[in-house]
This record gives sequence, structure tokens and C-alpha cells, in this order.
Amino acid sequence: MNVTRKSLVAGVTAAGLLIGGAGVAAAATGNSSPSTSGAATASLLASVSSGDPSGGVSVAPVAGKASLSTIQARVDARVAKVTSTLTKVQAKVDASTKLTTAQKATIDGDIGTALTDLATIKTDVDGATTLADLKSVRPAIKVLRGDVQQLRGDIKTIRQGAPTPSSTT
Repeated sequence: MNVTRKSLVAGVTAAGLLIGGAGVAAAATGNSSPSTSGAATASLLASVSSGDPSGGVSVAPVAGKASLSTIQARVDARVAKVTSTLTKVQAKVDASTKLTTAQKATIDGDIGTALTDLATIKTDVDGATTLADLKSVRPAIKVLRGDVQQLRGDIKTIRQGAPTPSSTT
């Protein structure tokens, strides 16, 4: 299950980057490089894993503003990357021999929901014509954030229910 665990962690982390607001933070702040520094990424991940309600999305004005098309392209690239990662994780879960059919179904359902939410966010961002339209994507991001929390909870439950290698049951 180590490969599956690593894959799931990578997928959830990638989803966390998106729902943490890296793309929408750029839209909301006008910042042309929302996650170029390691400190910004670390802060973003910390806010996502700590359950920070802002999710790393800041609305503080920034001197340089990115164009709407640049922001949309950046969000589209992130959505594509996270979608690709989640799809790969889903394939590994489906191929796993260490997970039960019910566990696979649970994780597949959570990932499927997250993929649907990502598609909704991409559609909303692509359809935006103003920064206000981009800010209106926040409710969809909150829904995605809840779905990722559900996925994390399900993974935690599955891990806790799995026998440890040292058990003599």
C-alpha cells in the first residue's frame, strides 16, 4: 500500500495547491506570480492542511496586476495538472490489490467528485470576463475544499482500519 499511499498523498497535495487558492489568489490580488517562492508555497500548504478558512486566498491589493487571460491560463494549467494527478491516483487505486472493493469505491467516488468540481471551476474561470467574475468562483473552491477534506477523512479511516504489518491477528 506504500505506492498507493504516496500516490494519494501526492494527489491530495496537488488538489490542495489548487483549492488553497493559488490560482484564484492571483485573480483576486492581481499578483502575476502567486506561488513562485518556496515560502509562498509552504504557507499555502500550511493554510490548507491547518484548515485555514481563507485557504491562502488573499484579497489584499498588489502593485502589479496580471491580465485576465494570464490568470485564466495559469488556473487552467493548474486544473489540468491536478486533474492529471488525480486521474493517475484513481488508476493506481483501481489497480491496488491491497484495498477492498468497498475502499476502492469510496476513494474512487471522492476522486470523481473532486474531478467534477475541478471541471466546474475551470469552466467558471474560463467564462470569467472580469476579476469580480473570478472572485465569484470562490464558492466552487469551497465545495472542492470540502470534497478534498472528505477524501482525506476517508483515506485516514481506511488507514486506521488496515492491519499493521507487525500485528499478529
